[in-house]
Amino acid sequence: MSNITVQPIDGTNFKESIPGIVHVFRDDKVVPWHRPDECLEWIARRIERGFYIAVACDGNSIVGYSEWIETYDDGRKLLYLGIMQVDCDLRSRGIGKVMLDDGEKHAIHIGASHLRTIPEEERSHNFYRKYGFYDTDTINHITCHTSGSGVRFGEPIPVTLEIVNTHEFVFGLGQSSGRHMFECANHHPESSGYTAVTMNIPDGYLQFRYKKGTKNAEALYWSNKIPTVHTVDTILALGYEAGFDEVGFSFRTKYKSLFSDFPIIAKEDMDEDEIELERSVAL
Repeated sequence: MSNITVQPIDGTNFKESIPGIVHVFRDDKVVPWHRPDECLEWIARRIERGFYIAVACDGNSIVGYSEWIETYDDGRKLLYLGIMQVDCDLRSRGIGKVMLDDGEKHAIHIGASHLRTIPEEERSHNFYRKYGFYDTDTINHITCHTSGSGVRFGEPIPVTLEIVNTHEFVFGLGQSSGRHMFECANHHPESSGYTAVTMNIPDGYLQFRYKKGTKNAEALYWSNKIPTVHTVDTILALGYEAGFDEVGFSFRTKYKSLFSDFPIIAKEDMDEDEIELERSVAL
């Protein structure tokens, strides 16, 4: 399909693209883009919050969708791909490659050194590797009971974009981007969706991301100091103080040893499904 073009969408033109985007997501029931009202609400919020969103077009028909966010990790600026969807009837025809190339152009424009993503499905890994992505890490998931140790540290310090952009994202890598997860926790477009509570913790910045009405939360933790077993213990104690029964941790392989002494409810090493991939950008 050599006539595919990619068009960025923004606050001036995104509404006219909603029917085409909904059609592209018609076979995906995981994200809400297959429902027109929610698609409109989500994309409006993403644009407002600085995501780079583009649609692939074949003539006047939308055949693909991509969503990127600028993120920082270990002193590097990266462009993180949170979602890329190709029309289910038109896959394996080069549309995905065209959208990746468009993402690289935007990365060059903003001065990002790498593209990064975590494919949702195992079959997608080889697609990204085919186009120059390489494995960088495996994201691990562990859920632990909270503990009532009476830990209290006073008033929390708000988590800001400056903090997100200048501190390592240690825990919470549901998406391998501290900025993406910050947006998911703090700027969810649905009032009944996920929200965050911020806690004061020594040596870092902590939020618990949770769905309203539940007792389970996900720890989002940014810090430039090396986490220890005591860090995990403190997070679980603060989770108890915040009213949660369980706290989930998503983290890089290098932090697996921190959890060896904790009673674990669920442990999931997503060696096949949650592999972080990157591709360098020719600046």
